[in-house]
Amino acid sequence: MSVLCLRLKGPLTGRVDASPLLPHRLAELTMTEIAALPLRLGRGHIAVGDLFDLSGSPGGAIELEGDDRLDFVGAGLAGGAIQVAGPVGHRAGTGMSGGVLTIEGDADDELGGALPGGRSGMTGGRILLQGRCGYRVGERMRRGLIAVGGDAGGYAALHMNAGSLPIGGKPGTATGHGMRNGTILFRGEIDPLPGFADCGLNQLPFLSVLDKHLSELGGVPSSCRGMTGRVRRLLGDRGFGGRGELLACL
Repeated sequence: MSVLCLRLKGPLTGRVDASPLLPHRLAELTMTEIAALPLRLGRGHIAVGDLFDLSGSPGGAIELEGDDRLDFVGAGLAGGAIQVAGPVGHRAGTGMSGGVLTIEGDADDELGGALPGGRSGMTGGRILLQGRCGYRVGERMRRGLIAVGGDAGGYAALHMNAGSLPIGGKPGTATGHGMRNGTILFRGEIDPLPGFADCGLNQLPFLSVLDKHLSELGGVPSSCRGMTGRVRRLLGDRGFGGRGELLACL
């Protein structure tokens, strides 16, 4: 598979909208055209070639040097792979429908959520985050997998409709608010929202199947593995007619 590598030339001077940097879009361009592609920087624009050193060749994969001021990394990704060395900013992977977004650092708010004005969030693909994430990860998620290696901020899976969200660290406040379906998996007890019914301790065989599947994917954070055996199962958010699952592995 052809890989396009983008390395930052220096520190960013403002927030950058990285959403145009998608494999399927750049695969149709020459290196010269990619270098001339404008990215929004603050209230202005900057050419890709002025921001990054480019190497390799455009195709099905991108290797990107990360920065916490790079927003919308992988937003709208439909196929192919983006590998980020380092952190990302806000709204990484929003509106994804396919492909794989791997982030070796942390992510700010709204990872894998809905695009601005959108009614649905992620509808397919995988986001594999080694570090922590901010608020509202997986907002309005309808399908796919988001694996968070570290802690998750508050309101994880806000209005989630389907999909899987294993959290290797600690979930934040109001996890699963407005959740209708889907699964959130984590270790240890939490104080759930009132809309979640405690179904007691359970042995759920499907967790072993899920863990095997995660091991076969590659790139899944190690902290998201091994969550099998006895779990406390919480169903909700009943205030929204939901039957999503919070599975606390004990």
